[in-house]
Amino acid sequence: MEKKLNSLKYFAPLVQIVLCPVTILFLWTLFTGPESIPVVKEELVPKE
Repeated sequence: MEKKLNSLKYFAPLVQIVLCPVTILFLWTLFTGPESIPVVKEELVPKE
């Protein structure tokens, strides 16, 4: 049991990084891709 706990403490920072909200948002923006960004059409832009 002592060996298991000893090896787990080395993985604790990796688990914290993976579960960090900033990391989750960053990965979400990478995997959603540019298709989730709306394209502004010229028809919708008000003319001056």
